[in-house]
Amino acid sequence: MEVLLLPLVNVTLFPRTTKPLNIFEPRYLDLVRDSVQNQKPIAIAFVEEAQAQKAPVVGEIFAGIRAIAGFGQAQIIEERSNGTLLVFVQGLGKVKLGVVKDFQRGYVVCEAEQVLENQELDESVKPKLDDLRKILTRWIHAHIPDPAQQELFLKNVSGPEEVVGAFSSYLVRDYDLQQMVLEFDNINEKVRFLFRLIESAEVTA
Repeated sequence: MEVLLLPLVNVTLFPRTTKPLNIFEPRYLDLVRDSVQNQKPIAIAFVEEAQAQKAPVVGEIFAGIRAIAGFGQAQIIEERSNGTLLVFVQGLGKVKLGVVKDFQRGYVVCEAEQVLENQELDESVKPKLDDLRKILTRWIHAHIPDPAQQELFLKNVSGPEEVVGAFSSYLVRDYDLQQMVLEFDNINEKVRFLFRLIESAEVTA
């Protein structure tokens, strides 16, 4: 498949989550419009903060960009008078980024291979997933004051993949650890890893 590459510092897009983005750079405004108009998927590529100033194309991909990226479809929520956009990207899955195919429009179009994950939950892991869900539920009630929004959020995190994605996005403080969760290909490994982060106090209370 082909994806439009949106490199962002310390940002990871998880499958079955929604990432709100404020887009203001002209080339990425063009990228978003191309995605929306032509139904092309966007891959949000994780860039470490230390590498943020090093973005030449090197070989197959940008320097400093992780090879595994979440991809999704963009929806323009608001077009502002100053030309900037509020965009929601709905995570559909993850890809391994490949060869750059086009850089003529100021943004990268590259080949990507979709990475399929094992979503079968082991019985031994289910209690840990329940604990993650309880912690996430408490976080939602503590940080979202509107009861209607709380209910909507909870409805959208019913399954294991949704729980893992939302938990990682909102409660894991370290951005590199968030990306590590994305890169696991097995839901059981993700749950166990997040549970270890809870035990080591690497999550937001």
